[in-house]
Amino acid sequence: MKPGISRAVAPLAVLTTMSALATALPAAAHADAVPDVRITEWMYNPVHSSGEYLEITNLGASPVNLAGWSFDDDSTAPTTVPLDGLGTLAAGESAIITESSDATFRSEWALGATVKILAGNATNLGRADEINLFDGPDGVANLVDRLTYNDQGSGTVKGPRTQGVAGVPVSAAALGANDASQWQLSTVGDGEASWASTTGDVGSPGTSRFAPAAPDWTHIRINEVSSDNGATPVGDAVELYNSGSADVSIAGWLQIDSGAATAATAFSAKLPDGTATTIVPSHGFVYLGSTKGLGSGGDGVKVYLPDGPHGTAGTLVDSVTYTAGQAGTDETNAIGAGAYARCPDGSGDLVPVTTKSFGASNATACLTPVGAPGGGTGGGPTLACQPEGPSGTGTLPATALTPTAWKGSPAVTVADAQCAWGTTTGPEGRDISGLVFDPTNANVLYSVKNKSWVFRLVKQGNVWVSDTADGWGAGKEIFFPGSTDPVTNQPDSEGLTVGADGALYVTTERNNASNTNPLNSILRFDPTQSGAQLVATDQWDLTAEFPELRAGNKTEANLGFEGVTYVPDSYLVANGFVESTGLTYKPSSYPLHGTGLYFAALENDGKLYAYALNGDHSFHRVAVVDTGMGHVMDVQYDAYAQRIWALCDNTCGVTSTVLKVSSTGTIIPEVVFAKPADLPVDNVEGFAIAPSSTCVDGTKEVVWSDDGVFGAGPGTPGEGHALYSGRVSCDLGLGAQGVPGPPVWESGKVYNTGDKVTYAGTVFLAQWWTSGEVPGSTAYGSWQELATAADGTAIWTPSRVFTTGDVVTCNGTTYRARWWTRNQVPGVVGGAWTEIPAVVSPGSSPAWSAATVYVGGETVTYLGHTYQAQWWTAGTAPGTPWSAWTLIA
Repeated sequence: MKPGISRAVAPLAVLTTMSALATALPAAAHADAVPDVRITEWMYNPVHSSGEYLEITNLGASPVNLAGWSFDDDSTAPTTVPLDGLGTLAAGESAIITESSDATFRSEWALGATVKILAGNATNLGRADEINLFDGPDGVANLVDRLTYNDQGSGTVKGPRTQGVAGVPVSAAALGANDASQWQLSTVGDGEASWASTTGDVGSPGTSRFAPAAPDWTHIRINEVSSDNGATPVGDAVELYNSGSADVSIAGWLQIDSGAATAATAFSAKLPDGTATTIVPSHGFVYLGSTKGLGSGGDGVKVYLPDGPHGTAGTLVDSVTYTAGQAGTDETNAIGAGAYARCPDGSGDLVPVTTKSFGASNATACLTPVGAPGGGTGGGPTLACQPEGPSGTGTLPATALTPTAWKGSPAVTVADAQCAWGTTTGPEGRDISGLVFDPTNANVLYSVKNKSWVFRLVKQGNVWVSDTADGWGAGKEIFFPGSTDPVTNQPDSEGLTVGADGALYVTTERNNASNTNPLNSILRFDPTQSGAQLVATDQWDLTAEFPELRAGNKTEANLGFEGVTYVPDSYLVANGFVESTGLTYKPSSYPLHGTGLYFAALENDGKLYAYALNGDHSFHRVAVVDTGMGHVMDVQYDAYAQRIWALCDNTCGVTSTVLKVSSTGTIIPEVVFAKPADLPVDNVEGFAIAPSSTCVDGTKEVVWSDDGVFGAGPGTPGEGHALYSGRVSCDLGLGAQGVPGPPVWESGKVYNTGDKVTYAGTVFLAQWWTSGEVPGSTAYGSWQELATAADGTAIWTPSRVFTTGDVVTCNGTTYRARWWTRNQVPGVVGGAWTEIPAVVSPGSSPAWSAATVYVGGETVTYLGHTYQAQWWTAGTAPGTPWSAWTLIA
């Protein structure tokens, strides 16, 4: 109910306004391009239940993605209540918008987990009000449906008073007509099959009698599978059964084993007598040989409609998975099965049976089962996003640290809408992998889908939904540099991080268009690029770094880069990080790499590979870090804790290793955390830690992503959801890290050449034997003050000795020593130092500086012109008559 409006009597002014607004939808709202999503039920004032609600239903034949959609009342302001959190509405599917909590509404109305609910709505309805549904930001052009109602009004606005009883259309004519007089109150058992809630209100939320009938193809089921190679009647046989009363064309349909939908190909089917066919007869059978060989040790079969782009796999018709030996002979589990058959045909569980019956009923074969049903999965796509279970649960290697309890709350909640992440190249909605918070905006979370998509998410209540701004509503398809051809350019995007430049850096382990060949690379994307596509602005191809992942081997190609994280030089330098060479990391050794390293996580060996990614497309491997977990799926740098987190999925029981810089400068595991109790043991491939600016009561948000959207299994609250939210302690209670600093200076102690001490928070180096001399007391004494910038470059100090070629920074400028010097301030013309001018852009000449020494041939820019030195010169400006400078441009 809308605040300020009485449930009993609406003010006269409101009645008058409602009557004036009782107009039909504008022509734009009836255009053919507008999706057939309509308002199908509403209750403005629950009498016994916890909250009002309204229902929308997709009355069309195609799914509708609600990214960018919104709802409002008579304020008629698009974007007021974004509907992105509802994800995609399948044909005939309904969704609920309510002020109640999700759990309370489901409990009161006995709704299952598959019903989409947008809970916590604060834009309440009044007794005389309006319901507006928009599919974009324009209040006229994007108006999809409107219902103006007032039970005390007249004409088309006079509708039922939905107080404790829902309003529903009298007939299909009411849908989209904006005529409340064509609506009526629900009654228990009416045409909507309405029922009473547990608290006594009456309605039918989550279902509408006007939803279109299921298309004929939904009656097609995978009825039998065999992984045997023998021709009985074909090797790797698959049978389809049509339980409907109409013949179904399967022309152009596609099939694949347990692989990705993008690899599905067309198949040829035969009738029981062996005749080729593209029709599955009513209540009849056809069989085919799988387009991909089926493994006896466990595999799957999926069949798709060709309604994807350019006739590719789109809607999943049915899918089956089985374990070793269930679908045929397997030496590791020889249970005597000849096939995996549905008992009874078309509707029953899948059961290992001894006898094959392709092209005929399974009735006889089902009399001789050899195993209990349900070892594999089948029964059709209960959800459009096709949840996929994890491949078992493993443990950490014996050499790993023993896990301790999760440092935070054991509670974890679902944090996205069900089946929210379907795309044109990944309609099944799985495969959300890497996650990262925007370090500059804690309300923004980026996610990457390994079907070549990136999403920018924002928080809506307790749910992460697609940002509708700047073309992000349905995610952005990403490409390797050079083209936007979705057929040949398909990055298998696994992990992502945000660099110091604000760009997204995404890891790939292959090109999905050639998924048997590894392509371990890091791509750079500009997230501000307009449009629905992002083309990489740079690529660092690191494939040759990992020869153990061989070309032509699909399994090995899928064990490459998973996560990636940006680690700033300031953290590494401050803690004395040591490269794999044994040398202390000095960022200035990599002048083109920016201000940090990128740690890429390799699934194959559980190690992190630290790279300097240079602006000229080159790279340098700086270090290799062993997480100790054997496998790794994501990696995150926690700026507040000053630690690196590494995540392993169900392979390790979903555990996280926190790493630090050790006392010797190497990065090592410090502690391993077990998962929070409520997080399912799934294929959890993404992990993101919120910035510490979000700390509340000592904890901050952590988000995980389940690649398989499996939850705890069919029908559980997590099924169909990719994101989970939990809490972790802001203070992990960890000790010190890094290479210890020098001991504190003692006045009575003898120091020899090379000894280091700390005095007044500063590090000093002894030049020769000394005792009693206070460090820093003189610029020419025994002690040199040592100071280092975040990039590893020495900071000039008066007492430090520099020799020819040494580079320092002083007051923000970089200099190189021309000879041995001490206590000579850089910047003096003709002195011991020459300035190293910054290059404005690659290939350009630096600006002239009076403090720089130039030799013949060097070029500079000055007052808009370019000059070249003819001989040695310093301090003389270009353009000076009779000087060393010649104007060249």
